Amino acid sequence: MSSIERYDYAFDPDGEDWAARLLRRVPQGASVLELGPGPGAMTRVLLQRGHRVTAVENDPVALQELQHLEAVPVVRADLDGAAWSEALGGQRFGAVLACDVLEHLRQPQQVLRALTGLLEPAGCMVISVPNVAYAGVLAGLRSGMFEYADKGLLDRTHVHFFTRASLEGMLMDCGWVAVAWEAHRVPLEQSEFAHHCSALSGAWREHLLMGWPDFDVYQWMAVAVPAPEARPWAGAALRGEVHALREELRMLQERHGREHDSLLEHQKAFAEAKVLIDGLQRDLAQARQEQQALRQQLEQAQARHGSWRERLRGMWS
Repeated sequence: MSSIERYDYAFDPDGEDWAARLLRRVPQGASVLELGPGPGAMTRVLLQRGHRVTAVENDPVALQELQHLEAVPVVRADLDGAAWSEALGGQRFGAVLACDVLEHLRQPQQVLRALTGLLEPAGCMVISVPNVAYAGVLAGLRSGMFEYADKGLLDRTHVHFFTRASLEGMLMDCGWVAVAWEAHRVPLEQSEFAHHCSALSGAWREHLLMGWPDFDVYQWMAVAVPAPEARPWAGAALRGEVHALREELRMLQERHGREHDSLLEHQKAFAEAKVLIDGLQRDLAQARQEQQALRQQLEQAQARHGSWRERLRGMWS
């Protein structure tokens, strides 16, 4: 497997794959600066959705693949240097994508500080990093193992490791505020650490997972904005939530109205049925009274008939 084939993958842009969830955080219509796009799996989706994309990449194989995307200006530079930001010439973007990039950099703080000046007002940065606090890593450590691999959470090209807390701290140190978080959860038995987890005794496995809601977070996503814009961005996000809640309320009211009308129709039909049933019950009661009267008349007639029969027998005897 080449160094770039690890990042060449297909995914459903409208599904629940991690890449699809990351792209859903990009504001509609925003121009995008994509750091380390690899062969362009996410870049192609951005273009299909009408975004203008500028890429920064230095892998030779990835650069050959990106040549096929003629609409994408590519800055050929190492993010650990300063040439990439200078090459952008003061451009501003509505969104920055730094997905599975920071862990490969020797100076991620330097990159984050440079990016604060590259966003348009109300822009945001979408970050994805592997979570070294994943329970599978800890299960391996319990067995005395910390094994690098060609891909995965312990990719041998990773030079930095992050937890949610360490990423949040680094962002704050570099002038950013994380305004939203999202977790990519992977069951331990489906990860590259499955054999370490299965080797743990039941007691150790229970101790490892007990009281720890984020034990299965394989990657963290953070949506970050420059610190001075955090409060306005949060206000805009709150207004969006209020609008969504109002729309949900309107839909509930419409549904309630329809259900209320249906209930009124049922109540009307029930009332009519009750009137009919009450009438039938009255008729039935009257019929029972008439039946009882007829039974009494019949019994009286039978009694009189019996009396006459006795008299006639007496006369003929």
